[in-house]
Amino acid sequence: MRKHRLVIIDDHYDILEILKHNMVQEGYEVKMFFNAVDALKYINADNTDLLVTDWMLPEMDGLELCRNLKMSQSTRDIPLVMLTGKNDEIDAVTALEVGAEDYMTKPIRMRELMSRVKKILRRKSSEDTTNNRKEIKETIECGVLRMNLVSYKVYINNELLELTIGEFKLLELLAKQPGKVFSRNQIIERINGSQYFATERSIDVQIAGLRKKLGEYKDAVETVRSVGYRFNERFV
Repeated sequence: MRKHRLVIIDDHYDILEILKHNMVQEGYEVKMFFNAVDALKYINADNTDLLVTDWMLPEMDGLELCRNLKMSQSTRDIPLVMLTGKNDEIDAVTALEVGAEDYMTKPIRMRELMSRVKKILRRKSSEDTTNNRKEIKETIECGVLRMNLVSYKVYINNELLELTIGEFKLLELLAKQPGKVFSRNQIIERINGSQYFATERSIDVQIAGLRKKLGEYKDAVETVRSVGYRFNERFV
């Protein structure tokens, strides 16, 4: 299991060294910066699991850094802990409203900070696991075929296929259970809804259209004479 990667920003070297020492002791990898401008150029979701920054920084303060991170698709989910000498309630509210995950006033209570960092990283790991499981459920993969059930996109060998909503729903039903034969009536019961209405005749038309678009992989959708259709297990 890889170490969590933390970025810390403060314009005081002694504070950075204290923070780094304690974080390394906890088993984290740590990258230090004296200003937010340089840190912003470095930070992305691949090299940073959590960011701890001072509010008062030269050139760009902690609030502006937080705003910039939240505006970018690649960094908006990175949790940020704000450290500051400000102790007014309105300051804490401001930091949280711009997207900071947590807020601590100086002088830093190191054990408390480490506890908060651990808690945030545990929650983030749990959310990442949940999202990964959700992504798996939102995707069907059968050999060279990949379907995204949210974006309604289908790929064969990573090439996008242009399917109608009926063709998509039909392929989704069959690909979810390779080898299982579905009669026309079963298909109609499963795929009819607010977005699409199928009949026995339209099912045959959709199958023909789907096979044509599958090209050399057209036999993936197989006819079982006098019964119905199935996704051929040879293509899984």
